[in-house]
Amino acid sequence: MLSHDDIWTALDRLAAAGGYSPSGLAKKAGLDPTSFNKSKRHSPDGKPRWPSTESISKVLAVTGATMSELMELAQGDSLALDREQIAAQTAKILIDTRSILFNAQSPFQLKSGRYSPVYFDGRRLISFVEERQALMNFGAQVIREEVGIKNIDYIAGGETAGIPYGAYLSERLKKPMIYVRKEPKGYGRMAQIEGMLPEEPTNAHGTRVVLVEDMQTDGGSKKIFIDAMRDANLTVEHIFVMFNYGIFTEREEQYRKEMKTKLHALCTWWDVIKFAREANYFEPETLDVVEAFLNDPEGWEPD
Repeated sequence: MLSHDDIWTALDRLAAAGGYSPSGLAKKAGLDPTSFNKSKRHSPDGKPRWPSTESISKVLAVTGATMSELMELAQGDSLALDREQIAAQTAKILIDTRSILFNAQSPFQLKSGRYSPVYFDGRRLISFVEERQALMNFGAQVIREEVGIKNIDYIAGGETAGIPYGAYLSERLKKPMIYVRKEPKGYGRMAQIEGMLPEEPTNAHGTRVVLVEDMQTDGGSKKIFIDAMRDANLTVEHIFVMFNYGIFTEREEQYRKEMKTKLHALCTWWDVIKFAREANYFEPETLDVVEAFLNDPEGWEPD
C-alpha cells in the first residue's frame, strides 16, 4: 500500500525526470500550476491531501509514464536507481543471460578479423522477458532524465537490432516509432525510413528523434542512420544504446563531434569488468586477460 508521502515522492521524481518542477508538471498536464505545490499537500488543519485519480491520469498522459512506473518511483525501485546502480544491474543481467561472454582460452573472431576475449550479443536479450523489461525500464529512466520527454517527438530503431528495443522504449515513453534501414528498400516506395512522419516539423526545433540501438563500439555505424534521418529533415541529437564498449574513446569522440550527437548508455565494458570482479563471476586469470584487452583493444593478441 502506497502512503501519502510515497505518491507525492513519485510525482516529484516523475517531474524531475521530465525536466519539470512540480508546478511545471501540473501546468503541462492542464492542471492549476499550484496543484502539486508542497504547501497544498496538507490541509490547513494538517490533514493529508491526495492527488486525484484524474490528476494522476493527466500526468501519466503527458509524461508517457505508466502506472506501474509511477509505483516503482514511489517505492524506490528500478526507475529510482542512480546511474552507478543501473550500470551494475545492467552488467549483471548481461552476464546472467549470457548476452556477454568471456573466453580467454578461445577468443572470439570478430567481423573485422580481429580476436577478442569478450563478445556482446544484444539480440539474445529479446528472449528474456523479465530481464529485458528491467533494462527497458532503466532505458526509459535514462532517456527521461538525460534527454527529457518534452524534447522527444519520435523514437527510431536502427536496423535490425535496434528495432525491438526502439519498440519497447516507444511504448514506455508513449512516443511514435519509426525504424531506419541501412539502405533504401529495393522496391515499392524505396523507403529507408519506415513509419509515418509529419509533413511539417513538429515544432521550432524540428521533429526531434532519439536513435535506439542495442550497442555501440566506436559509433561509426550510426552515421548511416543519422544521415538518412537528417536527409529527411529530422533532428537527431541523441543516441541511446544498452551497451557501449567505452574502449575506443578517441574514435568515439571523433564520431560524436562529426555527428553532433550525445550518447546515452546503460553500461560499458568497464562497468561489466568491475561488477564481474566484485561478484567473483569469473576466474581472476580470465578477468586479467579481458582487462588487458580492454586497455589495448587495437594491439591485443591472443596467446
